[in-house]
Amino acid sequence: MDLWVIMLLVLAVVVGLGGWAGVVAIQRHILTGRQDRWRALEGRFNQVTLDADRYERSPDDALAAPGWLDRSSPVVRGFSGTLKRAQRDRAELERSVSRAPGRAGRELSSGSRDPASGLAPTEQDLQEFELLVERLEDAYRDTDRAVRSVGWTRPGTLQVPHPQFLLDPRWGRSAVLPRLGSLEQASAAQSVKEFLDAAYPLRRDTALKALRERSGGAGHAHRAQKALDQLIQTRRYTADHHGFLWPGSTVVEHWGVYRTFGRDADVSIQDIPPVEVANALWVLLPADRGMPDEELLELAQQHLALTAGFTSGLTQSLNDGIARGLKSLPEGVQRTINGAVPHGVFLPTSAPKIRQLLSEGLHEGLVTGRLQRQPDGLVRRLRSGWPSTYRR
Repeated sequence: MDLWVIMLLVLAVVVGLGGWAGVVAIQRHILTGRQDRWRALEGRFNQVTLDADRYERSPDDALAAPGWLDRSSPVVRGFSGTLKRAQRDRAELERSVSRAPGRAGRELSSGSRDPASGLAPTEQDLQEFELLVERLEDAYRDTDRAVRSVGWTRPGTLQVPHPQFLLDPRWGRSAVLPRLGSLEQASAAQSVKEFLDAAYPLRRDTALKALRERSGGAGHAHRAQKALDQLIQTRRYTADHHGFLWPGSTVVEHWGVYRTFGRDADVSIQDIPPVEVANALWVLLPADRGMPDEELLELAQQHLALTAGFTSGLTQSLNDGIARGLKSLPEGVQRTINGAVPHGVFLPTSAPKIRQLLSEGLHEGLVTGRLQRQPDGLVRRLRSGWPSTYRR
C-alpha cells in the first residue's frame, strides 16, 4: 500500500477520534452546566427548609418571630403542609430524572453526597424543579409575612374572616399597581416577576401595557415583554378561562383575596376578575342568613368602591338633558327616537359595565362553590371557611 494512502487513513482516524472527543467534551460541558443549575436549585430549596427550621433551633430567631413556633396557627400549619408536599414532589422529580452515564452522586469532603453529580437533567427537568422551588419560596414569603404581622398568637385569637387576610397584604385594600424594578439584561426577568407577584390577577394585555408604561424606553419595553412571555411559557404564570394571569403557585379555587377599586386604584373595571368579586360577596354575606341579589350587589358596589365617576355623572346629565329636549318634539318623532334608543341612553355610561361585572362575580361565586342560591331565592355562603393557604 502506498505511503500516502496509509497517511490519509491515519489522518482520517485522528480526525474521527478528535471529532468524537470534541462531541463528548461538549456533551460533558452541557451536562456539567445543567448539574450546576440543578445544584443551585437544590440550594434554594434547602435554604427555605433551613429558614423554616431555624426558629426551633435558634432562640434569637424564635424571639424575633415567635409566631413560627405556634403550631395552632393556621398559616404555620398551612406552610407545613406546603413544605411536605414540595418535599414529596421534589423526591418524585429526582426519581424521574435520568442518571448521569456511569456516575453516582459523588462524596463531598463533609461526608455527605452530592446528588446532582449523579443526575443528567434535561431542560424540562430544570424548568419543573425551578417552578417547584419558586412555589415553595412564594409560600414561605407569604407565611413569614403573616407570622411577623401578628407576632405571638394563641388558639382562637386570630380574629380575621379567614387566615388569608394575613397572607396577602392587599386583602381589602385599593388595587394599586407597584413600581417596576430595573429592566437591565441581568435583572429584567426578576423585576417583571416581582411586579406581577404584587399586581396579579391581571389580563396579559393589561400587564403588558403597565410594563411598557413603566419601562422607560423601547428597548426596556421589549425586554419586559420577553420576560413576561417567558414567565407564561415556563408556567410560572398561567391564564384562567377568563384570561387573567395567576402565579403558578396559586390555587385560584382556594384564593380568598379581594381588593377595592375606588378613584385611587390603578385597575379599571374591565380588569377585575369575577372570582375577586365573588370573594368580596362571600365576605359581605352574613354567616347565618342570605340576601337577595339586588341588595347584595348594591352592597358590593359600595364596598368595592365601584363608582361610575365624574365623567359618568356628566354623561348621565347629558342623557337627561337630551331626554327633556325630546319632549318638545312631535309625539311620533318621540316614539321613533325612544324606540331606537331604549332607556334614554343616548351616550354610553359605565353603569352597565359595573352591573355586568357584579353579575359575573355572583355567577362565579355560585359555580365555584363560594356561594349558594337557596330555594327562597336568597344567596348564602356555601363554604363555611377557607383553606389556610392558597399556595400549591
